[in-house]
Amino acid sequence: MRRGIVLTLALVACQLSACALNPPRIVSISPSRDVTDVATNQAISISFDRPMNRDSVEKRFALSPVLKDCEGSKNCRFAWTGNTLMFIHTHVNFALSTAYTVAMHAGYADASGQQNTLDHSWHFTTEGRPMLSSVDPGDNAGSVAPDRNIVLSFNRAMRPDTMRAAVQLTPDTSFLLRTRPGGDGSQFEIIPLSVLQSNQAYTVSVDRPLDVHDNALDGRVQTHFRTGTLSVSRKIGYLVGQREQPAFAIGLVDPHADSFLSRATPKILYQLPGQGQAQDAILSFDWAPDGQRLALIRAPRGASSGAIQIIDVSTGAVVSSGISGSQVYWSADGTIVYQKDGSLRRFRPATLTDVALTDPSDGLVFGPVALSPDGRSVAYSTVDRLGQNHLWIMNLDLRSRYRPAGLDDPADHPAWSPNGTKLAFRRMTATGPELWVYDLSASGASAYRRGGPLDISAAAWLSDNSTLFAATGVGVSAALYRVNIFSAGEVGGVVKVTGGKDAPNGSTPNTPAYDRRVSFTSEVGELPQIYLMNGDGSRPQQLTEWEADYPYTGTSPNWNPAG
Repeated sequence: MRRGIVLTLALVACQLSACALNPPRIVSISPSRDVTDVATNQAISISFDRPMNRDSVEKRFALSPVLKDCEGSKNCRFAWTGNTLMFIHTHVNFALSTAYTVAMHAGYADASGQQNTLDHSWHFTTEGRPMLSSVDPGDNAGSVAPDRNIVLSFNRAMRPDTMRAAVQLTPDTSFLLRTRPGGDGSQFEIIPLSVLQSNQAYTVSVDRPLDVHDNALDGRVQTHFRTGTLSVSRKIGYLVGQREQPAFAIGLVDPHADSFLSRATPKILYQLPGQGQAQDAILSFDWAPDGQRLALIRAPRGASSGAIQIIDVSTGAVVSSGISGSQVYWSADGTIVYQKDGSLRRFRPATLTDVALTDPSDGLVFGPVALSPDGRSVAYSTVDRLGQNHLWIMNLDLRSRYRPAGLDDPADHPAWSPNGTKLAFRRMTATGPELWVYDLSASGASAYRRGGPLDISAAAWLSDNSTLFAATGVGVSAALYRVNIFSAGEVGGVVKVTGGKDAPNGSTPNTPAYDRRVSFTSEVGELPQIYLMNGDGSRPQQLTEWEADYPYTGTSPNWNPAG
């Protein structure tokens, strides 16, 4: 009897003191016990095995050392999700590289009032400062290609919105900053808008950007490199403009994708200086045979002709030739052939001699003009008094011209094959415009091949001397066709290679002698850009893109002749 009374009194006493035969338990914690490298902005969460008296839990939560900036701040608060308590400290970070203790003191209770009478505590250590792990090219690197990009690698993800203001490239250089596609946000690529100066020392500065946890780098970090000589071999030049504006620069793009972005990263090779961009325009350009110089026409905006200038692409030096025209072509023999006032002229940069090749009284020259691969001949067309075009071939040294034998129909838009034995052109037949090929090594009827009923605006040959790309139409209605001249009349001999989502249209094809790919212009949203595709018409890809921080168009691709 006495034992029963004692047991009853003990149970009553336990109830009065809120002790529990089944106290609430902590089932999970985050950060975990003794974990390291904890993000400084990570919330603390504690999960219980049942619904809790939330006020009792919050009052018995403790963090040491305390976050001083939490006092009276709405950024530090408790939040509940089911049976889980979270301590949130928005914009009030843990200290870096610091050991913290989380405690739940005795007396926290569940929703029914049952208490846990034990103290619980655990520890974690926060991460250190973010660091710039590496820069490519490395510190004090030499002979760096002036058209390459710079990769910054950090030990953790960084906030892109703080990176742009933190990064500087000196001498002062404008650049784009991109993160690695599909990456973790710890790598960035600096893409200079223009080709860097050759043989110039550069400094990359990174001044206290924030990581994604809002921690700053420990001060400014600098690395240095020096550029070498610019190589433009096997790259594509093109005209750079702005929306609905004429060209103000020559761009350069490598047809091989940048390994960081997996796409091309075009750059400006040369641009009109200062006020010249607002007042003048670049009408056309061509490479010197060595690929190290450019001839371009700089004209007042709205004018159809202007001064011909010679640009050293490595140094940027500009030489005035003293001549002017509307189209310029640099021949393989080193001379410059250009159109002026309806005639063709030839200029020798080495001697500054300038002679007329044609006389306007014999007909006004109608472009485009095609120089033979050996630089000895030029194909062009003239307009007669009836407005009909006639195709001519001229020996440049002798200045003697002739019409292709047996060609009586009007013809224009010539394009030489790489070996110089064939000439593609547009022929105006009784049934309409057609693509034809004249074989200079053949005679009679076998000298001509019909390519198909294509009203071409331009053509470019592949290095096999049997395949060409012909462009028709203009703007968004322009189309590109792949033509095998030996099977043009058969199935598959003439194939349209544009019109799909990857290459909606195509014009101004251009090919090199050393590569079986073709570059061309395609309009995207009525903005012309430079494209590339394989010689079989496969894998079209966009080389230049209109972007908010790179708002430029691209036209008139022209492969560098140096292979």
